[in-house]
Amino acid sequence: MKKFYLFFTGDPSDFLRELQREGYVEITHLPETLGFNNTFASGDEPEENLKKIEFLKETVNKVEGKSFSGKIILNAQEEEEIIKGFPLDATYKKFYQISRDIEQRNKIQEKLSSIRKELSLIKDIPVIPQELFSMKLFSFSLFLLPVKRKSPDNILSFKVEEAGQHGQASLYLIIFPIEKKNDIIRHIEDINGTILQIKRWNRFPSDILKKITQLEENNQTRIKELHTRLKEISSMKYPIFVFYDYALSVLQYLKARKNTGISKFVKGLRGWIKEHDVPRIESLLNTFLPDGYLYLSNPDANDEIPIALENKRGIEPFEVVTDLYGKPVYNNLDPSPHLSVFFLLSFAFCITDAAYGIILIIASLLLMKKFKYAPGIIKFSRLILYSGIATIFMGVITGSWFGDMLSRIPAGSLPVETLKKLVILNPLEGGNSAFIFLGWALILGYIQIIWGLYLNLSTSLKHHGFKNSGEPFSLLIIQVLVALIIVALVTSKNTLILPLSSILVFFFIYLMILTGMTQKGFFMRIFWAVYSAYSVIASNLLGDILSYSRLFGLGLTTAVLGFVINEMAFLLTGIPIVGYIIAAILFIVGHMANLGINLLGGYVHTSRLQYLEFFTKFFEGGGRPFSPLAEPRKYTLIK
Repeated sequence: MKKFYLFFTGDPSDFLRELQREGYVEITHLPETLGFNNTFASGDEPEENLKKIEFLKETVNKVEGKSFSGKIILNAQEEEEIIKGFPLDATYKKFYQISRDIEQRNKIQEKLSSIRKELSLIKDIPVIPQELFSMKLFSFSLFLLPVKRKSPDNILSFKVEEAGQHGQASLYLIIFPIEKKNDIIRHIEDINGTILQIKRWNRFPSDILKKITQLEENNQTRIKELHTRLKEISSMKYPIFVFYDYALSVLQYLKARKNTGISKFVKGLRGWIKEHDVPRIESLLNTFLPDGYLYLSNPDANDEIPIALENKRGIEPFEVVTDLYGKPVYNNLDPSPHLSVFFLLSFAFCITDAAYGIILIIASLLLMKKFKYAPGIIKFSRLILYSGIATIFMGVITGSWFGDMLSRIPAGSLPVETLKKLVILNPLEGGNSAFIFLGWALILGYIQIIWGLYLNLSTSLKHHGFKNSGEPFSLLIIQVLVALIIVALVTSKNTLILPLSSILVFFFIYLMILTGMTQKGFFMRIFWAVYSAYSVIASNLLGDILSYSRLFGLGLTTAVLGFVINEMAFLLTGIPIVGYIIAAILFIVGHMANLGINLLGGYVHTSRLQYLEFFTKFFEGGGRPFSPLAEPRKYTLIK
């Protein structure tokens, strides 16, 4: 990555637009120490336009009940005609007003509903509520009692009148002297009555309800009319989304232009560019700013250097895994190529079924076909495609095709016999098969840990030299020596055990000394020296490697579930006719569910192994992603 300063005297508008069209330069403002002022003003119109088109876009999604997906493919001339001919202000005004009217009408509907609910309780009372409130010496109470309860004839000698029913409750009215109010209320509560609080309606509730019904019908009719008018926006969907990309692009351009510094005699820009793109910007300068001067420099230590991952096409899909964790800091290794093989093998371990691998390949190809203009989805689909191929390999060598279907198909046919000959280890075969399968997973983990420690040493040698790389060198040697000692024990090479162990002890002591020397104080040095040795044993030699046993667990789970599904399906075939139909459904649904569950588990746990066991050995995250000035083609694609 190169940092550049660009100084010129002309108008940078066309130059910036072309940079945005090509999208390979990140623009930042000049440092204040150079004495430039940022005086380019864009005004509020671009942001207002974006808000308007954003509203129209969301309205389209709301009307259609889903977010717009896919790409609108058009040429530059078609795009220009749409942008020039789109009446943004008039369209916004029209549909904003319709949306506001619908919102207000909905509030009216809610209010009418609330009034209806309140009046429905007292719709049958034979008196206008206002008249009850107008009594000077008397008060009243309306209360509900469950229908099952006996109707009270009086309360404290005051007559109780039934005033209607509401669901499973009866409504009662009692009129009494004001001074008896507290006693009456207390008595009603004692018989579990529910006292109603009503408003001073000046008409019979039944008459008001009729009016409410009429108002609701009229309001609903108006709402339907407004929704019909709002649906007209669907006919403008494509112009709206085309204009949205344009409005967003204009705003991005103006932000970049705002970073242009101006002095009395010259203007300037600062930014970042990939080294191999330097000739492109030089060519643009000759065309649009021939008087411009481009100064290139390497990043300074205090610069916040943007990071752009660049890999060969075959490695690009693994950037998905790296990006989920974070960008590496500048001058640190990009882990994408280094995790590729381990990710595929780990994922394949988790699925361990060749038929599932074929399904993954088909699914990834369908995704790539459907979303061929979505680079992010294409990259992820290619990762699944590669993982599917690795899964087929693992399924073939373990004899897993939809679980144990290979053993259930009658022997004798050439394809079946050929596939059986390719089986190296069936973890469900019995004996030591499962333990050997676990051993495969641990060996894979050990190799990846070794590779991570090697990358750590390589990075340290590059930046600090051999003299200051004692710790990563010791960690790598210790890891290798432990493996050699285990091999010597297993193969009975007893003469090698003592010298290898002596070298191992030496490097442990060397590592403890190196770690202790980084601390101050005698006790802190002793503590960290001992802790470093413990950390190597507990983490690198045991914890990290044993973490790979999860691959064994997930792979075995997939195989066992596949076996159970097949067993249940074959048992059902004993039922005439219907049994075969149910068995087929169970087979398809069961294996799809098994694939879905273990696909999720496999991806999550494989990624976890990369992040916690592999990346921690050498990777330093926290890099800032490279954000070039570009046209944000979210919904459009220019042919």
